[in-house]
Amino acid sequence: MIVPMKKYTFLVYHADYEAFLNKLREIGVVEVVESGNETTSSIQSRYVLSSKIAELLRMLKSRGQNPRQPDQIPEDTLLISQIQQLKADADKYTHHLAALGKEIAQASPWGDFSPQLLSQIAKAGYKARFFSCPERKFYENWRETWYLEEISRKQSVVYFVVFQEGDLEPDFDAEEHRIPERPVSVLLEHKADVQQKLHQTGKALDEMASLYIPALEQANQRVLSDARYESVMINTLREADDKLMILTGFVPETKESGLQEWLSESGYVYFADRPVPADNPPVLLKNSRFARLFEPIGSLFSLPSYNELDLTPFFAPFFMMFFGFCMGDLGYGLFLVLLGVFMRNRVAASMKPYLTLAIYLGAATMIFGVISGTLAGFDMEKIALFDGIKPMILSDEQIFYLALGVGLVQILFGLAIQAYAKYKQYGFAYAVSPIGIILGVVSVLDIALLKMGGIVSTILMYVSLVMIVFWSDPNLGIFGRLGKGVWDLYGIITGIFGDVLSYIRLFALGASSGILGFVINSISLPLLDSVPVLGHILFLLVMVVGHGANLMLAGLGSFVHPMRLTFVEFYKNAGFIGGGKKYKPFSETDG
Repeated sequence: MIVPMKKYTFLVYHADYEAFLNKLREIGVVEVVESGNETTSSIQSRYVLSSKIAELLRMLKSRGQNPRQPDQIPEDTLLISQIQQLKADADKYTHHLAALGKEIAQASPWGDFSPQLLSQIAKAGYKARFFSCPERKFYENWRETWYLEEISRKQSVVYFVVFQEGDLEPDFDAEEHRIPERPVSVLLEHKADVQQKLHQTGKALDEMASLYIPALEQANQRVLSDARYESVMINTLREADDKLMILTGFVPETKESGLQEWLSESGYVYFADRPVPADNPPVLLKNSRFARLFEPIGSLFSLPSYNELDLTPFFAPFFMMFFGFCMGDLGYGLFLVLLGVFMRNRVAASMKPYLTLAIYLGAATMIFGVISGTLAGFDMEKIALFDGIKPMILSDEQIFYLALGVGLVQILFGLAIQAYAKYKQYGFAYAVSPIGIILGVVSVLDIALLKMGGIVSTILMYVSLVMIVFWSDPNLGIFGRLGKGVWDLYGIITGIFGDVLSYIRLFALGASSGILGFVINSISLPLLDSVPVLGHILFLLVMVVGHGANLMLAGLGSFVHPMRLTFVEFYKNAGFIGGGKKYKPFSETDG
């Protein structure tokens, strides 16, 4: 559900405004409505600094160090500067090593030579020139004509040096190289020195990662909070020659008690009202423990607008069911459940909801694994151990029709939600059309397949046509309704049919996952009867790698396609508008 908001308007004397804002930020429940004034360079620089801190945090966290309590925490600017310098040094040494690697690769065929000796030879009138050519094109008789010395042979290529006397140019077919600036021995020594510096810098970064990640996160929050504070300050409306400061904000009704208590004690003038749709209040969701797990999925599309229903509790059971339908393997589902249970108490608190979600999705996968009769690609009907659950296993045809049936149920459920939402917002007349669609689909289904309603279904079908055609838009006149209703009727018929067919993907994905598992088993099982010991090792390797890859592919498809069915078919039929903005209170922990 969406938490109701209160709209607050504060009137504060300019001399008291800074103290007022500081206390408002300390309470941290008001989302401030800014007037739209342009930002300042100071605010922009703070946001730039915040992005740099966030980059440093990602880098430190990627080092995977165990946290330790520091004896003393440096000031924010000093800490950020130290980490930035270490990161810059690490980047410099890394790039230097890459350049050295290329230089070593170019110099290694020429071995250790002395640039000083080459210089002395050049003064004596002999210019050293470095060449290479394929072995098949290298001729020993070149030595008779030129002062030539072979240096090395690598990958069928001959590297050699010619000492040219005077201006006489060599006329053989070979590629000339630029003389390396430094011999390999010098480059390797330099590389070892840079590697040592990089290692020391890495140790220093590891130390920073173990000690100062929480401090850096708090510094980032302070930077964002200061930026927000300045933004609120410059965007405040000013009246009465800038003597009166006017600030508007939204507060969730569940969080306004502390604010009300402070306002009653402080004596500030304020007005509190329920917002109107034009105010576009922010959205704060409050759902059950189960539905809350699916809020991140819904937010991938859009938050609901403030004046509509939050669909999270309604799509959550369907999403879980669809995930299980797509993966549909008892073994894979059990793996997800065990992984979630094992890891849940070994990760940060922010990650626990995702592992709980994995447990639910794994449980749904196990249920549909039983329905499809699949265990890690094996057919459970052929295993005597599962004789007791064989009556629960459905055929492919039954699973196909189950996918269509579940899809039709979700579509009708979405239409029922749309009817309820329109009734609550605009009145019964606006709910007539979606109710008519529901009656029409049910009556046609009965006439075509179930044949249970008889004449009642026929009557309902005609009634539904009237409801759809004449109540498609209650704001129009009778002829406008008729024209728009007939046009909408065509879209509804084709749309419902297409939407239901979209749910075939549930069956298709489940079948493809099972087929891939079967193929993996078909490849791995014969290995058991091959070479002793080695065959068993290869069997385990193929099973682990194959089913691991299949699990990842199936997991991706089982997440993406139910999400598509939710955001396209269900949201459309539920009349979802979206476009809500997330509730972000003005507080000391902005960001």
